[in-house]
Amino acid sequence: MKRNNRINRTALSLAIAALGLGAARAEGPTISGSVDLGYSYNFNGLDASAYRAFDANANSINLQYAEMVVTGKTASDVGYRVDVGYGNDAGVVSFFDGSGNDQINLQQAFLTFTCPITKGTITAGKFVTPFGAEVIEAKDNYNISRGLLFTNAIPLVHTGAKLDKGFMDGKYNVTAGVVNGWDVSADNNKGKTFLAQAAINTLPKISVIVGGAYGPEVASPEFTTPGTGSTEKFSRGLVDAIVKYTPTDKLTLLANADWGVEEGAAFEPTASDDTTANWAGVALYANYLFSDTLSGTLRYENFDDEGSRLTGGTTHQSLNSYTATLQYKMKDVTYRLEFRQDQSSDKVFTDADGAADDVQSTLGAQVLFAF
Repeated sequence: MKRNNRINRTALSLAIAALGLGAARAEGPTISGSVDLGYSYNFNGLDASAYRAFDANANSINLQYAEMVVTGKTASDVGYRVDVGYGNDAGVVSFFDGSGNDQINLQQAFLTFTCPITKGTITAGKFVTPFGAEVIEAKDNYNISRGLLFTNAIPLVHTGAKLDKGFMDGKYNVTAGVVNGWDVSADNNKGKTFLAQAAINTLPKISVIVGGAYGPEVASPEFTTPGTGSTEKFSRGLVDAIVKYTPTDKLTLLANADWGVEEGAAFEPTASDDTTANWAGVALYANYLFSDTLSGTLRYENFDDEGSRLTGGTTHQSLNSYTATLQYKMKDVTYRLEFRQDQSSDKVFTDADGAADDVQSTLGAQVLFAF
């Protein structure tokens, strides 16, 4: 009996040691995050700014985003990441992805592991879109407000899986994925959306990223009520391109172009196959570092929409947007001041008296803290 007890204690000790070694090989969890406070004033005298999402609330001090990110890797080399956000921006993202316009949102939750065939990285779960020059977190953008392209031309999040693979020490990177669609957690039709992207970093000061998405995005009556007709034959297509040029250590130039098409734009199962609505946009950025703490960014955008992205098909308009942002950063705290003017080819804006106008101007301020 004593011998058996010694054997059991030895086995237990070895098991504990093995668990300890496995835990030692694991990485994390690591916690990071940010807090974003903002204020926006609309010169039209309104309490909401049209065609904005993340900074739509005017004349109000907003907790824009309080985000916590948990990342790590298990002993078996499976990575994980969970992003949870609270505040106005969390409500915006949750509204777009159909989970409700709440003040809290699960922005990302995914696993990563090595593909046994390609040796690339597979990401499975909910993740932010690879498209666009801007991101959800304001701290990683040049401006306070998100541009017209980020808000209207591209998706924000996907649920599905993607494969990322680099070649020649990262000079070439490709991405391919299949997801439920644009900004949906559960699919709203029987089809799937396919993602593809390629990044080229062969020149020391220039990087190019080109990608796209294609698949049905309209909710299908056939999906919920069999026999009522299907919309899977009507797909949404997107082409997204980004060029970044850094001629000096102080100056960064960035260009982003998007083109999209919505087939069966009437959003009905009986819509004609050749009924489509297109949108196209371009965004140009110039960021200059005056010093280690002070920088400024100019952004120009043009967004032309036949109605499917802005007004539900009622107005074909072309929007021009001009933004100037000044930033001062001191350690972990960033202060920003921004003026923006949006101008439309149609009178889609209104003033405080309800009169139609083709111009909307705003002044914004922001305080960011990252940890």
